[in-house]
Amino acid sequence: MLLAVILGIGGVVFGMHVMDANDKQQVTATNRQHAKKTRKAISQDAIQSREERAHQVTAFDRKQLGKRTPQLTAQINQELKAKRFVGTALVVKNDRVVYQRAFGYANRAKNRKNTVKSQYLINSIQKSLTGQLVMRAAQAGQLQLTDRLSQYYPNIKGANQVTIRQMLDMTAGLTGEMAPATTLTENQAYQYAEQDAKIVPDKIGQFDYQPISFVLLAGILHQVTHRSYYELFYQQLVTPLDLNHTSFAQLRKKTKGMTVGYGGTQPKLYDEPHLPSNTDMAAQIATGNATMSAGDLFRAERAVIQGSLLSTPTGAQVLHQADKDLHYTGGLYHLNNVGYYGHGMGDYYESTFVLSRNGRTGVVFLSNNFKKKTMWPKWSTEELAMNLFQQLRATKKLK
Repeated sequence: MLLAVILGIGGVVFGMHVMDANDKQQVTATNRQHAKKTRKAISQDAIQSREERAHQVTAFDRKQLGKRTPQLTAQINQELKAKRFVGTALVVKNDRVVYQRAFGYANRAKNRKNTVKSQYLINSIQKSLTGQLVMRAAQAGQLQLTDRLSQYYPNIKGANQVTIRQMLDMTAGLTGEMAPATTLTENQAYQYAEQDAKIVPDKIGQFDYQPISFVLLAGILHQVTHRSYYELFYQQLVTPLDLNHTSFAQLRKKTKGMTVGYGGTQPKLYDEPHLPSNTDMAAQIATGNATMSAGDLFRAERAVIQGSLLSTPTGAQVLHQADKDLHYTGGLYHLNNVGYYGHGMGDYYESTFVLSRNGRTGVVFLSNNFKKKTMWPKWSTEELAMNLFQQLRATKKLK
């Protein structure tokens, strides 16, 4: 009898292990299915956009190149080399490129170096582009910035206290982590955000950086336009701006020029190659899963600041509340009333841009070799970009 009991218990335990293994296999299969479905949908949007782009501009054409500036070039080279910079650097003065150069490897194992066409995960900088899409919808009458979150997500407790304007400015008091265990489809990402989002009343009206706000904004766009975020991104940004070196991390295997992220204790070691996971990237919709070249990023941010893609350019001033001394609006940080900037870090990538109020002068640094905990702030280019931008503003004639 004792032997029978032991064998019976063993059978139950073995059965439980078998069930666990089967469950894990099912989850893995579901992951792959969702990732494949998402990639297919994004690929279709990308193909359509590519077919509609007539000019196929690469980085900056020769007409936009400014006069040679040997002293400035030598200075930037020296400063970037001192930081052991790996990535692409772009400096523009009055719409003319005065510096454009790539450093290090895009893929060390394949001996492929970074170029001015290389694409990097831009992380949080993507929020400014999402803000642009929200403003387009507002100008089309599909939503209003004064709309309450409860109009779109009534199940979020306290959503009637929060407006789209506050979500754009990170003052909505929203909290929540987009950290699903499985790869989500676009609709599932919005459902996950709705279930995970919480509103802290005491934080409403105060700046508190919470990426989930922009996932919910993408969900609102989906509701009012009946189109996917990716379709809106391609049709309202990529196609009209001729952004031929812009994609999404989920399409990295099909993206020519996509870089590999590298960690390590210091730059240029290339000892920790890393690619963002599909599960994480699917969850970071609208907040940090786009990839871009430095040239594409500059042109996109210039358009966002100038409002050139909006029905009225003044929409950009409304989106970014240009008449007020604020910290963060519409996905952009304010820089002392003289410009805007964006910064993003994650998966061993660091992205920084600083642009003037008119969008014609700026600095872009995109890197695929960064690890926040051990390398910040010594190896970061954020402060360097700020200082270089101020130098550009102060210098009438560059040498």
